[in-house]
Amino acid sequence: MTGMRRAALALAGALLALAGPPVPQPPQYYEAPLWPLPAPGPVQPPRDDTYSRPDQSRGDAAAEVVAVVNRHRAQAGCGPVRLRHALNRAARRHSADMARGQRLSHTGSDGSSPAARMRAAGYHPRHSAEVIASGPGTPEAAVRTWMHSAPHRAIVLTCRYKHAGVGVAGGSGGPWWTLDLATGH
Repeated sequence: MTGMRRAALALAGALLALAGPPVPQPPQYYEAPLWPLPAPGPVQPPRDDTYSRPDQSRGDAAAEVVAVVNRHRAQAGCGPVRLRHALNRAARRHSADMARGQRLSHTGSDGSSPAARMRAAGYHPRHSAEVIASGPGTPEAAVRTWMHSAPHRAIVLTCRYKHAGVGVAGGSGGPWWTLDLATGH
């Protein structure tokens, strides 16, 4: 029996030698933030939802964002986008989620994508996109931030989008802005 055991061990050793070194494992997946986040520092008191305009509500801010976006779209030869309640819901929820987690990302804290959030809010997109920002204090400043970024500008000026939703949330590092653009089924 010891002869068989030796032969089995010799065979196993020969097979391991032929197999070569172990296959290296890929590094753990890493996703860089999509937007530079502010450096850590002292906690700032949260801003309220007036965004430096005491007389302006969230609905007014959404309408103003869309008005400014539509001026840029008209200059580019695109038709206007119109606010949709479901898209507003999705955008507001995402802005609040970013403010709570203090992270600027197109991926929700639950792992959701922009299109998945739109569907969950009751809108069924055929084509969709999202632009986000943190820090601009007014609707005009938020749109200006997007228009000064080539990828965001390209999204805002995509003519196939017909509907929009705007979300804004106060909080440290904010206000936090989300603009959802889509064309439904």
